Formats: sequence, C-alpha cells, structure tokens
Amino acid sequence: MSPHTCYEAGIRSVRLFVYFPKFIRRVVFISTQRIVLSLFLLLSASFFAHAATGGSISGTVADPSGAAIRQAIILLVNDAQQTTYRTLTGTQGRYIFPNLPVGQYTLTVTAPGFAAERRLHLAVDGDSALRIDVGLHLRQQAEAITVSGDGTMQVETTATHLGEVVSAAQMTALPLNGRSYTDLLSIQPGVVPISTLVASSVIMAGVTGSISPSGDANPGNLSIDGQRESSNGFMVDGIDVQEHMNGGTSIIPNLDSIEQFRVLTNNFDPEYGNYNGGMVTVITRSGSDRWHGNAFEFFRNTALDARGYFDPTRSVFRQNQFGGTLGGPILRGHAYFFADYQGTRTTQGISTGNISVPTLAERGGAFDPASLTGSVSGPYFAWLLTQKLGYTVTAGEPYANVFPQGTIPQGAWSEPAKHLLQYIPSPNAGSSQFSTSTHAQTVRDDKGALRIDANNGMGQLSAYYFVDDYALDNPYPGSVAGASIPGFDALYYGRAQLFSLGDTKVIGPDIVNELHLGYLRNANVIGQPNGGLGVSVASQGFSTGSDGIYVQAPQFEGVENITFPTFVMGVPITNLTQVNNTFYASDGISIAVRTHTFKLGAQFHFDQVNEQPNATFNGTFNINGTETGSPYADFLLGTASNYTQSSGQPFYLRNRYLGLYAQDTWRVSNSLTVNAGLRWDIIMPWWEKDNQIQTWVAGAQSTLYPGAPSGLLVAGDPGIPRTIAPTNYKSFAPRLGVAYTPGFESKLGRWLFGDRGQSSIRASYGLFYTAFPGLAAGIMYSVPPFGYNYLSPGPPLLASPFITAATGYDNGQRFPFPFPSHSVSASHPDNAVDWSNFVPLSADPFFDRRNRPAYIDNYMLSVQRQLGSAALLTVSYVGNQGHRELALISANPGDPALCLSLASVGCGPFGEDATYTTATGRTVQGTRVGQGSNYGENTADRSIANSNYNALEATLRYHRHGSQWLLSYTYAKSIDQGSNLGEQLNPIDARQSRTISAWDLRHDFVGGYTLPLPFDRITPSHRGPVLLTSGWSLSGTTRFATGFPVTLFYNSDNSLLGTLGNGANNYLLDTPQLLPGPLHINTNGHNRKPAFSTAIFPEEAIGRLGNSRRRMFYGPGIENFDLALEKSLRFSNSKDLDLRFESFNAFNHTQFYGPSSVNGQVEDTANFGHIVSAASPRLIQLAAKFAF
Repeated sequence: MSPHTCYEAGIRSVRLFVYFPKFIRRVVFISTQRIVLSLFLLLSASFFAHAATGGSISGTVADPSGAAIRQAIILLVNDAQQTTYRTLTGTQGRYIFPNLPVGQYTLTVTAPGFAAERRLHLAVDGDSALRIDVGLHLRQQAEAITVSGDGTMQVETTATHLGEVVSAAQMTALPLNGRSYTDLLSIQPGVVPISTLVASSVIMAGVTGSISPSGDANPGNLSIDGQRESSNGFMVDGIDVQEHMNGGTSIIPNLDSIEQFRVLTNNFDPEYGNYNGGMVTVITRSGSDRWHGNAFEFFRNTALDARGYFDPTRSVFRQNQFGGTLGGPILRGHAYFFADYQGTRTTQGISTGNISVPTLAERGGAFDPASLTGSVSGPYFAWLLTQKLGYTVTAGEPYANVFPQGTIPQGAWSEPAKHLLQYIPSPNAGSSQFSTSTHAQTVRDDKGALRIDANNGMGQLSAYYFVDDYALDNPYPGSVAGASIPGFDALYYGRAQLFSLGDTKVIGPDIVNELHLGYLRNANVIGQPNGGLGVSVASQGFSTGSDGIYVQAPQFEGVENITFPTFVMGVPITNLTQVNNTFYASDGISIAVRTHTFKLGAQFHFDQVNEQPNATFNGTFNINGTETGSPYADFLLGTASNYTQSSGQPFYLRNRYLGLYAQDTWRVSNSLTVNAGLRWDIIMPWWEKDNQIQTWVAGAQSTLYPGAPSGLLVAGDPGIPRTIAPTNYKSFAPRLGVAYTPGFESKLGRWLFGDRGQSSIRASYGLFYTAFPGLAAGIMYSVPPFGYNYLSPGPPLLASPFITAATGYDNGQRFPFPFPSHSVSASHPDNAVDWSNFVPLSADPFFDRRNRPAYIDNYMLSVQRQLGSAALLTVSYVGNQGHRELALISANPGDPALCLSLASVGCGPFGEDATYTTATGRTVQGTRVGQGSNYGENTADRSIANSNYNALEATLRYHRHGSQWLLSYTYAKSIDQGSNLGEQLNPIDARQSRTISAWDLRHDFVGGYTLPLPFDRITPSHRGPVLLTSGWSLSGTTRFATGFPVTLFYNSDNSLLGTLGNGANNYLLDTPQLLPGPLHINTNGHNRKPAFSTAIFPEEAIGRLGNSRRRMFYGPGIENFDLALEKSLRFSNSKDLDLRFESFNAFNHTQFYGPSSVNGQVEDTANFGHIVSAASPRLIQLAAKFAF
C-alpha cells in the first residue's frame, strides 16, 4: 500500500472517531423521513463495515533457505468467473487477499530468479482465513511447479472463533427432511437440535411460537452455546434477515441455490454484533462462465411410511418438492446470473399425541367423589345450585356433600356445557385418552430467486432478489391460542421478500472496500379461523347482553375458545396480520499494513413490525377446577377459573440499531496471531409509532392521561422516552483472541502436536450484547388506554362471564371499546378517558424504564490437531455467563397470608382480585400487593435474569477419496432463570427460579457422513455392469443424545400468588411439592410406565409455592439414523442423473424425544409423568435430480 493511500485512510479514520460521538445521537434518533438521507451520509464516509461475506488467503513467500522474498507477484484467479486479483509480498515476504468471495481459486507466485509456483483448487469459505505459505525453487530452466489441492485438512492458525462450514455438496448429499438448511444447524457441537418453544407458547400480544418461513420450515430458533433461542443472528449474502419478533430467520433459500452456510458459535470477531447467540451466515450461489443448472423432484407418499407410536392409524403424508436452478454468463468474463425455483405441496396428518379428555362417565356427569375436593365458592353460586338441584346448597359446603355419589344431574348443567360437549372428543385410547393423526396440515409454498454478478470498474457487483409465497392450513393452531383437538383449524399465509445489492471494490493491493444495501419484507396473516365457524355465541348458551360475550367480528363468530388443563377447544383468538420491514446498509474497509490487517466499520438497520389485529378475539375461558376440584365438573356446572377478552388497534413497532467496530489481526510471528478488537453496540429499545406502550413507576402520575391510576405512565410522559428505557451508549464489547501454532522438539510434544503447522492452540474472550427482541414491546399490545385486556377479577359464570360466580357481582360489559385519539401531548392531555372502565388494570405487561441490553461474557480454549492429511480434530472448552436477560415477573402478586386469613369468607385460588367482607364488616379489595387496588395481575418486563453455560465440544472432520465425515460431540450444562422472555420468575425470590435450561442437553453426539460404495470394483469392467454398479453412495446423519429436561408445572393457583399463564409453554408459575424419595427415572416409553416417580410430586399446599424446581431431571433421549442411498448416472463430464432413496428414522426406532414428550402437569392425573408424544416414525422419500 502506498504511503499516500495509508495517509488518506488514516486521516479518514481519525476524522470519523473524532466526529462520531457527536454524530451518533443524531443518527440514532433521526426521523423516518430522513432515513434515506442519513444512510447516504453514513455510506459516503466510506467507513461502515459489516459481517464479511467471504474469506481471506494469506501467507508468506520464501526461498529454499527460508529467507523472505520481497516484491514477489501474487496472482489469484477465481476458477468460476475468472476474476483476477493481484498483490505483492512485503518486506517480510507476507501477502494477503483480505476479502474474497466464496469459491475455488488458483494462486500463482512468481519472482525473478525463481520458478513459478501454482496452487490449484484453493477453497475459500465464508469467514475463513486460509493460509498458504509458498517456498519457491531456484529456476533451473523455464519450468513451473503446479500443486493441486489434495483435500488436506488445514489447521486454523489465524481465526479465534468456533464454527463449522457446511458446503453445497454436503447439504445436498445428506438426507434432509424438508430441504431446509436450518435443519443442519445442529450438525456441529454446541447447537441444540430442537426448539423448546412449543405450539402453545402464547402471549396476548401475538405469537411467541416462531413464525415459520415457507409455512412450516424450521426457522432456526435453536439454543447455541446455551443462549436463548431468539438470540441468534441470520444473514444472507451479508444482509440481516432475522424475524425480529421471535428471533428466527425470515427466509430460507432453495437448498440448491446455497453455496454454503456457516454457524459461528463462539467468540466471533467484533465485525459481528447485535446478537449474543450464534451467527448464521448464508452465501448464495452465483453464475459462472459455464452454463450449469439442475431440475429435481422429491416425492413422498403415505404408503411408504410407518405408523406413529401413539397414532391409531397411519397418518396421511403426501409431499412433492420440485424445482430447479440455472446459471451462466450474461457477458462472458464480466457478468453472470443464477436463478432458482422450488415448489412444495404437502398434505400431512398431524398427531395430537395422547390427550386427557373426559371419560365417558364424566361426559354423563358421573365423577369420582374423591375428585370433587372443592367447596361452594359463595352465596350466589350456592343459590344457583339450589335452584337447579331442588335442595339447599350453602356457601362453603364441600362438593362431596353436594354430590355425595359424585353424580351431577343434567338439570344442574349449564347451557354452554350442554351445547359445547359435542365438540370435545370422546376417549379412543383408554378410558380417558384421545389420540388421532387423521387431520392433515396442508402447505403450498413457492419460492424463487435471481442473483446477478458483474465485474467492472466499480468493483464486483452483485444483486439478489428472493421471494417466497406460502399458504398453510393448520389443524391445531396452538401458536395463536387455537385448539389442540380436531375441528378448529386456522389459515396462515404470507410472503417474504429480500432485495440486496453488494459491491466489493479493490482500492489498492492491500485495501478492499465492501458495500451492502438490503431490504427485507416479511408479511404474514397468522391464525385466521377456518374451522368451528358459523356457530353463534347465543346458540351455544352464552349470554350476549351486558353480562355476556360481545362478538367483535361476526364474520369469525364460532365455537367459543376454552382452555382446559389438558387441551384447548374453539376457534383461535389472536388472529393478526404482521408485516416486518428491515432496511439495512453497511460499507466496510479492510486494510493490510505489514503484519497487521485492520478492519474498521459499522452496520445500521431500521426495523418495523406492523401488527394489524383482526378483531376475532371473542373471549376465552380458562377452566382449571377452581370451584369443584375437577375442571370437567366446573364446566358442567358452568363456572370458569377466569375469562379474558381483549380489544386493540393497529400496533406499529420501530427500532434502530447502529454498531461500530475496529479490529486488528496481528501476525506477530509465523506461529502466533493475535486478534484484538472493540465493538460499540448502540442498542435502542423498541418504540411504537403512536406511543402505545407503557411502564409503571410507583407514585408517579401521568400528565398525558391525568385520569390514569397512579403509577401508570406512557411513552411521552415526563422522564419517559418513546423507548420507555433510554438508549444505552455504554455497550462496549472488547474481543481478544490468540492463535498459536506450536512446534515442539521433544518426542512427546511432536507426538501430541505434530510438526509445526499440524496443530494450533487458540484462546479467546469476548463480550457480546444482544438487541431487545421485538416481543419485549409486542407483549404491550392493547394496553390501556390504547386497547383493553379484560381479565375477570374472580372466577366467573360460564354463561355470563362478566358476573362473578361466588357473589353474583356484575362487573359490567366492557366492549366494544372506544379507542382514544393519538394526538395527545403534554400541552394537549387527554382528560376524556373514563378509567373506571379499566379498573382493575389486569393482564397489562409493562417495560421497565431501567432496562438495559443483555450481554454475555464468552470464553473458550481450543486445541486443533491435524491427523494425517485427511482428518482434523478440534477439542474445545466453551463457557459463558449471561447477564441482564429479559424476563417477566409479577409486579402485583397476591399475598398468600392475607388470602388464608380470608379463607372463611371465600378467598382461595384465583380470588386475588375479588372483594371480601369479613365477619366484622371490614371490606378487603383483593389480596394483591405491589401496585395498589386499581391493578390486577400485571407482569413487569425486566432485565434481571442471568444464565451460565459450560461445555466440552469436539469435532472430527475427515475427507478422503470421496468419503466425508463430520462427527461432533457436546458435553454441556446450561442453567438459567428463564429460558425465554415469557418464562416467569418467582415474584417472591427470583433466585429460586434458577434451574437447568429448557434446552439443557447433557450429551449430544451427531455425525454426518457420505461414503462411496465400491460396487464397481467387484464387477467386470465392460460398460454394461459398470453403468449399474458405479456411482453408488451412502450418506446419513446419526444422532445419539440424552433427553430434554422435564418441565414440572401446576395449572392451579394453590400458591395464591395469582400469576398469569404467560410463560414459555403458557404455564402458570406454580410447581408441585417435592417429597423425599427416589426419582426412578424411566426412559423406556414402551413399557407404558411413568417416566419418573409421580408419588413424590403431590400438589402444593394452599398458600405455598411448591418447593420443586421447574426443571430437575431429564426425559428420554434419541437414537436416530437418517439414511440416503444414491445412484449417480453420468452421461458425460457435465451431465448426470442422481436417483435417491431417503429414509428418516430409518430403523423405525420410536423416539420418545422432545421438550414436551413427558407430561409434567400435576393436575393431569391420567397423564402426569407419562410419555405422551414421540418423534416421527420412519418416513421414506424418493428423489431424482438431473444436473448439467
């Protein structure tokens, strides 16, 4: 690099660092209208950098004596596009090509007096640092030396992060159920293979269960090195494609269009930020000077599959995946294109697993008297029972006395129960079990993309457009609080689009600049009711007057939504349209100066999440047996634990992010490299366009809404910014790593580490911040006064949900809800809101104004050893400590002691918000403490949780003579206080919530492999038999892992804390009691015995939170083989036909495996402790692919 160029680059960097602290506050808070102008100013500074989409090649050039050769000419040619790069060696004989597109290259080194040397087939991967040292020979004559890449595994001697590359050849060779690259993320250590978010993960603002790209593809919400499943970053060709509400990827390109992907699992360079989980980078394929492409069809049929273990019959499964690719030159040597398309048509029966339903006797009103443990809650309900039964019932009377034989006569049944019982399935798998797989999910998905690359004076230009359009009909739409029994399907449909532009410009022999611009749009309609419609609320026996259900959307009126402890029935309740937009820009510079390679840069993105709620929320009941002790008896008698109804208006979330970094890769010597850097993450909390979010500050009074209850503040109130919590400008993240290549002289040292260059020792530390998830603001959708979440203050009547069952008190109809004006300011406050309609404010989470971004301390020590030329072993210790992670915690829990003192006047579970009159005439307005009498149960969203992860991670790569192996093993332990945002903490002592993580997988071995089958070596060589016996290969993925933790919960309110079911699995906070005794763990689901000793986990006592931890032990593990047999018919050097036979769970070994395979729900007496679900049985897929 010339002195003038160095001087200019240095001056530019100094100016930026001087100017940036003053400039940044303007950039972060610029208005939407100034986005384009501001991005232009940022980019024109030629400073911004981002995650590189390529890799590097560096090394030294020396003469036969080992002395450095200066001014040697290094030429590097991209084999596919014939792009040429040129540089010279420096004074120490070093050279570097700092930012190369992924692909294969030819390196040629020439110097006066020496024979030229050429290295062929050098593979450059994303985020890789390939080192090629060249020793030139004296020129004897005009000969040149050519060395072909022989597949020798190269030890990593520069980079100090962990993470494996999966190439296009590996992706397409391995059996892949669904052709989604995200299903291969867990082929490397540290990545948990299954998401622990289950279908019933619902928060009132919308879905917490992931929005699946392509309708039903795996969005990649997996825990990586112990971090939350929403904390991973996803990039396609350098553009951020994360879905910002739930944290998965928004797009999944056609598998045949991906050149490679890489999962950076630990201590990646400071050019990456904004996420403290893993970083998944995808590079798409580009065209070349040769025409190439393929056409494929993957086919499945029910007749090829096995029956699921819990399914009475074999479920239907028909699938066709078809498409192709085409790439080639537009202008040879200058411009290229690559296009692809994939269509998917699927009809697949979905298994319910074993669900507890009312027995035939219970459907007729006959209950076990021992199950009726409750007492009549109050005088009004006693009066109702007296009227129906014809004999006197008194308040407080045990139901064992009311119904001494346990039989509830039909004359006492409520009208809703009479009409709704027909929709609850009868048992078909035992006296109280129901299971089916006859109801199918259908998917129609079409995706395609076009990439154009060009080389000209502006640099290497690329443009990429991707579109994915899908429609899905889900029979069990749990992610939108839909039913888990047949008859209430919901529709999902959407379109994801990505447009990106890139320009890589070689400014000088040692300077490379890379620009990226991108726009991502992901629009989805989620959970539109389809089944159970056309049944009026009135015809189901519900009141529609002032005390009954107000139907907000008559076009979606249908069977009422009711949640029982073991299943959900009725139409979905949280249907919405969600449109995500991400505007992304970055521009980066890499500068090589002698032994240093500097990277300076930043990235910026502006995010929008626009939620348009469709008013289908016609209320939902939760029936837990609060009245009688039996939920089904409560249902027949017509009382519920609570009733919720909501009304909201459009909700527009916004977020801006800017990250700045500086990094130096310093090759101290040929055996030592130091990577040092610093990242500055400027992370804003999300805000809402019309300021529809809130917080709570004790004793404060809103000035925008003067009539609001004390403590409730909204964005824009004095001291409360639009983001509620202020932007943190102190999120500095240092990164430091060392890579050492040992060279020992002793026999022991040489045996352990080999010759110099055959092993490396790497250590690194990094601090990583993560952005606030969109869900942190999304859960505040419809908070007063912008919307309304009604939660019955006490157990209500089923037929008239605004009447409290115990007292007969009419809480008043709250709907339809009048939305206030958005034009509110300190000078124009809104005094018109009648806050008495909202009191007590319940089910309204708020964002704490003191929240700060979560971060982790990440550290690792890794030893890598080359074993021969074909194998590479990596053994690493990985650890991290998580801090300030977001979690929900009750801001207004009930006081158990106060409720116990009021037991004689009816206080009990779910009675925290009722009004009680003592024998002395004193009136007590509820039992809650924390926010006052104007508030019910509300959760605070606070950055108070922590986590811890430690692991031994090992990888063995082998590549020789067509055989490829990637074997990974993880031995880990993950501990946290909450495994996602929704998993509530203990409001009495949050430290008591610390336990093993939902994804704590203690042992996990996985192997991916491809083996050529040498049938042609044992047959005659004439053409006929060879055509049949050559080209055979076997590939597969094998996993042996221990089980997931069993989550214990009790969907009651015996604790008298009154927390909401708002967690990771929609569970209440309560857990059972733990008695002394052995666990008797049983992982053999075939013997139908409990998976653990249920006798030592009884119900918690009234007024006490159970002493058992949420997760304490583990369920069954997995032993699975996915295999593929392939026959390749080669017609010429460029044309072949591949025929594949793929078998998933090839040996049909029942896999009682998954985060919810073991039922941990205490009150589900029929299933508690039992294995209730299994992974898919053997599935067969046939495929054909023609490539040219």
